Amino acid sequence: MGRRLLIAAAFVIVGLVLVPVAGMILASVDPPAGLPTPPPRPLSELLPLIARTLALALTVSVAALTLGTWLAWVEQRTSLPGARLLSTLSVLPLAVPSYLSASILRETMAPAGWLGAIFGTQGRFTGFWPAALILTVSTAPFVQILVGSALRRLPAAQEEAARSLGASPWRRFTALVAPRLRPTWAFSLAIVALYAISDFGAVAVLDCRVLTWELYKSYNTFDIPNAARLGFGLMILVVPLLVGIRLLHGAARPERGGADREAPRRPLPHWAAALTWLVQALVVGLGVFLPLAALSAWLINGLRQPGVTFAPIGQDILDTALLALFGALVATLLALAPAWAAARLLPRRGWIVENGAYLTSSLPGVLVAFGVIQMLVVLKRHAPLEIGDQPLWLTLERVGLAVILGYTMRFLAEGYAALKPAILRLDPRQEEIARSLGASPWRRLRRVALPQLAPGFAAAYALIFLAIVKELPITMMLLPSGHTTLAYRVFDAQREGLLPDLGLAGLVLLVLALLMQLALLRWRRHV
Repeated sequence: MGRRLLIAAAFVIVGLVLVPVAGMILASVDPPAGLPTPPPRPLSELLPLIARTLALALTVSVAALTLGTWLAWVEQRTSLPGARLLSTLSVLPLAVPSYLSASILRETMAPAGWLGAIFGTQGRFTGFWPAALILTVSTAPFVQILVGSALRRLPAAQEEAARSLGASPWRRFTALVAPRLRPTWAFSLAIVALYAISDFGAVAVLDCRVLTWELYKSYNTFDIPNAARLGFGLMILVVPLLVGIRLLHGAARPERGGADREAPRRPLPHWAAALTWLVQALVVGLGVFLPLAALSAWLINGLRQPGVTFAPIGQDILDTALLALFGALVATLLALAPAWAAARLLPRRGWIVENGAYLTSSLPGVLVAFGVIQMLVVLKRHAPLEIGDQPLWLTLERVGLAVILGYTMRFLAEGYAALKPAILRLDPRQEEIARSLGASPWRRLRRVALPQLAPGFAAAYALIFLAIVKELPITMMLLPSGHTTLAYRVFDAQREGLLPDLGLAGLVLLVLALLMQLALLRWRRHV
């Protein structure tokens, strides 16, 4: 009975993807009464949005894949002085929200900004290419981590044999290394492309008209039918991409035996070393040092100027901490059921649960939030249940369960990806010994399984905590009224041009995210 219940729970959890989909369908066929119903957007307007979204995803994917692969290669296969330190620093941009980097780049590159004065920028630094630059810096560390991990596992004996037979470095790379990196590249492309398609904050700050930003604007102007059409346009891009990449990744055969020894490190030519230092300085500078410097300068200027008052931030910090602590706990616990089912209970059909978990988290945050809102609207209209004398659905929304549901759906895959390897590494012999000694299932779980799962659970919790701290559209659209978070405050301060407030809120958010990122670096070896 327990096994069947856990399997059923796993399928219910990954089936959460149906909530926003059903909400969008209901919003398009039965829009709320009393709202204006603008005419549907013609196809001539939707096609450029889809094309621009695809172009942004393609540009960012190619740039991030090239940059991340090169940084991983330098870290794992070269003897560049300081490569390990610089590689660690170049991963830190993962902690910086894309909308925060975009806000800083927009302000500093403006004609009145200090970078704009240096480069002689005319007009606003916004649009497609600035958005592509920010998203590339934000996603290249994903590729670096994945490719670097794959390079560490590659056996070195075959490369050394090919080298002894006179094969050139390029020949060894194309014949031996590249085929083994193909599944890693495919999965990296999936992460980067989905990130670029689903990003909301950076494209909104930099005025890059893509599907996510237009969907939010339609929702904000109560143009619900057109918002639903834009949501389906996003799904048309996201779902086939996810399915295709997962098939490519699953078709690859894993290496057996792992790396027999570490591959020898070769010195880089002087021109390549100089280029590498320049690239790493760009990534670390734009992704970490520039945000820290700009936010600190805005905060200090605000403190020095008489008459400047800062918006209260204590409640924002408290709301952010509570949402991240509780939301990460709920999402991690819910991710445990599909991870356990795929790893231990469904060895042959586990791919169904796994693909469902990734599909659930592949939908952009703005789409998830919009779908959940529309589902709540329908439930309020057609199933007006009450708890005591209070409407049930409104009460659940006010206590924050809607935003926790949105976080769970958006970041379920991150918890699953961290928990499944930990479950696969459980030693079944210890469980058999405990069972033979008469230990109950609960005692075996508490004394045998949980200690082994602790590193993976901690890594999953840290990943989701960091993601929730940075999340913007789900927070903006589903957070109960009267509450704000640091991410919300940063976005609002940028839109209002309040640089001192932006500096204070952004610096607190950045410090919180960097601390969690440093914790992730510690737990990275357990994932």
